[in-house]
Amino acid sequence: MKSKKEFILLGLVIIALAAYITVRKTDRTHYELPVISPIKDNEITSLAIIKGKDVIDLKKADDKWLIQPEKFPADTGKINAMLKIIQNLTVTALVSESPSDNRYDLDPEKRISVTASKDGKPLRVFDIGKPAPSGRHTFIKLPGDTKVYHAGENFRNMFDQTKDQLRDKVILTVERNQVKQIDIKDKDNKTLLDLKQTPETPASGPEEKPDAKTPAAPAPPAKMAWKDADGNPVNESEINNLFNNLSRLQCQSFINGKTKADFTKPLYTVTLTGAKTVTLSVFDKLNKEDATYPAVSSENDYPFMLPAYMMDSMVKKKENNPNPNPGPKMQPKSNP
Repeated sequence: MKSKKEFILLGLVIIALAAYITVRKTDRTHYELPVISPIKDNEITSLAIIKGKDVIDLKKADDKWLIQPEKFPADTGKINAMLKIIQNLTVTALVSESPSDNRYDLDPEKRISVTASKDGKPLRVFDIGKPAPSGRHTFIKLPGDTKVYHAGENFRNMFDQTKDQLRDKVILTVERNQVKQIDIKDKDNKTLLDLKQTPETPASGPEEKPDAKTPAAPAPPAKMAWKDADGNPVNESEINNLFNNLSRLQCQSFINGKTKADFTKPLYTVTLTGAKTVTLSVFDKLNKEDATYPAVSSENDYPFMLPAYMMDSMVKKKENNPNPNPGPKMQPKSNP
């Protein structure tokens, strides 16, 4: 009798284990993650980024990304960072099956909706929520799917941009070794700074007579040096300061609703001459307490705001001391 009960209990255990395994297997199938195929480089030709009522539309033209409809050049670094995420988007875990968008900032007011297309055909569509508490993932939703997933990487901030933040703010670029002259004038066309690259005077020494048996070696290229209008050498730190500001000059922001033609009579004009000539015109502050100057550049189509400290570092010392590197003073001759 006891043996019969043991067989019955054993049978019940087997049935329970079989049921558990079946349910677990079904559960695994239920939680199978979607597989997202990568997108090849250069396939994406347009991007739509929507957050609430704000819509940013970007299109690629001649390998450049432009913000529509104004066709403002976009910041290449920021666009490339977004494209990398879009092309290689991966789902790493299922977070929630039940509708709970508010909890993950995936509700219509907070989510960021991204659509990447090729010639008008969507290649990738997804919604971005807030970063996961781990700081290494982002909550996302996929089209036609109510579930919330973890996506690899923390990338919401890359897409949480305004039009102005996405604009390319580089408004002037020059190659230092191609610039031969730097000129700064004030509003009265008075020269505050006039620097030129000229050959250094070679050190004098005993003249060597050429050897008739040995062909003369070609003369080395003349070493160039920066000098002011009086021919005095310019401190290297001053040149470094100028090129640190001007080699790849970025504005703080653009001036909306204005064109370059709206700005006349510059306060300062900076001209760099060499392989090409570029100019930077800086105008009076809109308000005395502002920390920016309105400005225009020959290398950009739009007026912009330039941080005051940049212009002050280049100009203020010159206004107070227009000849910062005076030559040696002549001593009066003594009577014999």
